Order: sequence, then structure tokens, then C-alpha cells
Amino acid sequence: MKSALIIGLGHFGKALVEELVERKCELVVLEQDEEKAQQVKALVQKVIIADATNKEILIKFARQVDCAIVCLGERIDSSVLITYYLKEIGAKKIIAKASSNEHGQILKAVGADEVLFPERETAKRLAISMTRPDILDLIKLSEEFNIVETSIPDQFINRTIRDLALRNKFGIEVLAIKNVLTGKMTVMPQPDYKFNPDEIMIIIGGAESIEKFSTR
Repeated sequence: MKSALIIGLGHFGKALVEELVERKCELVVLEQDEEKAQQVKALVQKVIIADATNKEILIKFARQVDCAIVCLGERIDSSVLITYYLKEIGAKKIIAKASSNEHGQILKAVGADEVLFPERETAKRLAISMTRPDILDLIKLSEEFNIVETSIPDQFINRTIRDLALRNKFGIEVLAIKNVLTGKMTVMPQPDYKFNPDEIMIIIGGAESIEKFSTR
């Protein structure tokens, strides 16, 4: 994604703007509250202070970007209406924040390509960090697949990926291995790669496969 329209500058919207700016994305921000809009004015290409439920405003700006992101999870009626308008006017991709399962289902029904549940994901990460200290980070790719950064189990040291048969036993693939002391990263390691101390690995697999591996 090279350009995006960010609609709403609550805690999530503002944090998203800051992250996307760091990744050199071109951003247009649409926010009704002038004070909030001024907080990001120096960071983004354009700030529009207006009501995002104004269809004419969306027509003017949403078609020009790669993605429109509706960050109004608490304002359910507005987020649904805006998502509907974005779909109707032909926005290339629509991502919307939801506050509940029902809200998410409605957003999907009216045209959202992807629905986000930031609070749920934050809670899940916290639960994982508290109960599985070996899992360092988790990225949810979809309802089916996750990417996980995890420490190397002691029983893996000095054994190869082929020996461990991770795909057959757990249904996971090793995307990369990083030495935490030197910072050296080995991407898509070969089957004969031998695990060493002081390494972490990044794996991908279905949610059930990741859970099976984590509770091995």
C-alpha cells in the first residue's frame, strides 16, 4: 500500500497514521475535529476537516488512494454509512475498524474488504505473552494463518530443519532465523540448516498448527 485515506483520528487512527508515515506512505486524513486534525497536519500530505459521512467528500478523495481505512469503531452508525459509501463510489480497498462481532459482520455486509478488531488483537497478544513466554510476537495474517516469532526450543539446538520434520509434525514452515547477538538474519533457510544457541525463528502456519507447535 503506497497511499491511503485515514478516516478518523481516535487513538487507533492516530497511531496508524504515525506507523504508516514511518513506512513512507502517502496519507490523506479526514477528521471532523479540528484539534485532532492539527495534531497530524505536519506529518501527512493532506488533512481535510470535514464530516466523513459527506459522500461528496469521499468521492473527491477516496478514489485517489490505494486504500481507505475507516477508524471509527466506536461510532458504529457513521462507520457503517461511510463504509457503504466507499463501496458504492468504487474505493479500491476498504478496511474498517469494528468494536464487536456484530459490527464487523455489518461492515463486511456493506462492503468492507477487511475488518479490524484492534482491542481483541491487543488482548490476544497480551494473553500469549503471559502464558507463552517463548512466543515473542504474533502477526495474524487471516482467520486461518499466523506468523509467529519464537525462541528456539532447547531440543532443536544442533538439529536441522530436515531432521525435525516441522512441516510433517506440526504443519509449520520456517520463514527466517535470526541470531539475537549478531543480528544476522537467514531468510528461507535450507532444510539442512542447523539450529544454534542464541537464535530465534519466524514461522508461519495455520492457527491450529501454531497452537500445536506451541504446546508441543
